Amino acid sequence: MTSPRSTEASRGALARERMVLAALDLFGRHGFDATTTRMIAQAASMNLGAIPYYFGTKEDLYAQAAGHLASFIEQEQAAPLARLREQSARTSDVQRLIDLTVDFLLDETRLLLADKVPGSWVQFFLRAQTEHGEAFERVFAQVVEPVQRSLNEVVARIMQRSPDDFHARTLSFFLLHQFICLRLADSVLMRRLEWDAITPQRVEQLLDVLAPHLRAQLLSAANLPRTP
Repeated sequence: MTSPRSTEASRGALARERMVLAALDLFGRHGFDATTTRMIAQAASMNLGAIPYYFGTKEDLYAQAAGHLASFIEQEQAAPLARLREQSARTSDVQRLIDLTVDFLLDETRLLLADKVPGSWVQFFLRAQTEHGEAFERVFAQVVEPVQRSLNEVVARIMQRSPDDFHARTLSFFLLHQFICLRLADSVLMRRLEWDAITPQRVEQLLDVLAPHLRAQLLSAANLPRTP
């Protein structure tokens, strides 16, 4: 039999989650200053007093929204990142390292274009970057930095350079972030390709086109000949 205390805790957890999701969406679409606590409470179907009760301040809720986004991304990219780390550690073959890097980048692009990543969440992260505050630091430390560090280590090995080398760090950054434009300009992308929506099948079509170019970038960096 469920105790009244556990029932209340469950209700509280659900209320917190509803408000965090509403905040993440609204902060992403409108920004911190333009989003009011009343807007968040209405979107979450909660009383206005629920926000100070559960979170304290608007700033605290903003930080919690950033934490939710970071935890979601961390969980979604955990398996691809683990594969990159584990399999790259077991080989010194440059061609194999390139294949592993391309596979990882394609998995990252699949995540970015997935339906379960709302556009407002992407906008939240972009807005957080411009503010250089706690929200950005939280997402960067939990998600961005571990991925960039792991990818940079593999790219540096492909290039036969130190992980601290400027060229290796620059290339690894570019490789990881160049596909963000696909999500940021998804409306333009769909208009250009005459699509009405981005589906998993169409994502794979995109990746079939982009994968050879990724591989070519890495082959060029490694000074290896391209294969047909």
